[in-house]
Amino acid sequence: MPTLNHVVIAVSYTLVAGALAATLPHHFPQVDMNLALQIGMAFLFACFFAHFVLSRLAHDRAVAADIAALQAGYAETRSELVRAREEARRVYDSIQAALVARQGNSADLEAVMSEVRVLQNLVDQLFAGRPGASRRPAAETTPPARTPTSRPTGLPLPRTLPALNEAEILDIVRDGLRNNRVELFVQPIVSLPQRKHRHYECYTRIRGANDTQITPEQYIAIAEREGLIGAIDNMLLFRSLQLVRRIQKRDTVGLFLNISEHTLADADFFREFVAFLSANRDFAPRLVFEFAQAHVERHGEAVRLELERLARLGFRFSMDQVTHLNFDLDELGARHFRFIKLEAGKLLDQVRSETHRLDMRAFKRSLDRNGIDLIVEKIETEPMVLELLDLPIDYGQGYLFGEPRLAKDGSGGSANAA
Repeated sequence: MPTLNHVVIAVSYTLVAGALAATLPHHFPQVDMNLALQIGMAFLFACFFAHFVLSRLAHDRAVAADIAALQAGYAETRSELVRAREEARRVYDSIQAALVARQGNSADLEAVMSEVRVLQNLVDQLFAGRPGASRRPAAETTPPARTPTSRPTGLPLPRTLPALNEAEILDIVRDGLRNNRVELFVQPIVSLPQRKHRHYECYTRIRGANDTQITPEQYIAIAEREGLIGAIDNMLLFRSLQLVRRIQKRDTVGLFLNISEHTLADADFFREFVAFLSANRDFAPRLVFEFAQAHVERHGEAVRLELERLARLGFRFSMDQVTHLNFDLDELGARHFRFIKLEAGKLLDQVRSETHRLDMRAFKRSLDRNGIDLIVEKIETEPMVLELLDLPIDYGQGYLFGEPRLAKDGSGGSANAA
């Protein structure tokens, strides 16, 4: 309690004691002035003693709470240190194994060190993740959460955790990041009309207790606020690259990886990531980096330069979350965009429109002229796909062709996704 409060309380019961001593002889004639003063003093000392005891108890409770908080902080710090040591040991073991396997080749060594730097950035992001710790500029607006295509009626829902409060979700996110429970899921992109798996889009889900999962809808906003969304985004990138490495000798499928503005805004990580890809340019035929249309339209000069570096290495780009068709296809083609995704429902609405009907044939000719393939996503029913087959489209994606599945040693049916 502040000192001023103690002074006010002491003055208050002193005044009450004085008033008591002064008024008792007037109300009780048998009480003389000496006895009234003695009663007033006794009341004053009783109040002082009660005030002292209560203040002491409050102080002791505050000290006990501080000690408990310090003990909890100490335990958490020790736990963080143990995890950091374990992570450092895993990185060290990976370096040693790679050096032995690659027999000291200098080019391979540089590739290993690039990978280590990417891992170190991930560790830094994870352990720096605290309220307000996001590296995004304060003026930057939060983009909408990315989620897989919507689930049609009749398909089973994933096993998710029951309703949780924000603190519980945050604990699961942090625990998942630290204990390797951020899992990679892949969803097929098929050629039409053959419906053969040609590519896969990658997603992350965080596994909690009892092998249940929390969905992006549950954790995205909280992870953004706590400065952890960059670590989740970048873990998706790194896990996807590991998957490409495992399957590249036996499968020809490609992987679509979503690059969010959180990743692009983290200049240090993205620069190291581009350097890592420079040392692993053999990944280029297998990887397609995907950006939301709104993000493509506001790419700054620094981002454009980094993407140009990736394009020169042979990496391709895709644009999704398209809200309008007023874009320059010639410019997108020149910037190495090789895919555009349109939602099935929105595309069919424009094709059917009586007032602003989309000339699908002319639109597809413009795409072909710039080397851009069209992917129609969120295809959920057979009648929908039959109507789409009358249009000149290249690929389809949606729960009709396969829901996101856990990637094990490959990506999907040909690569053994669960």
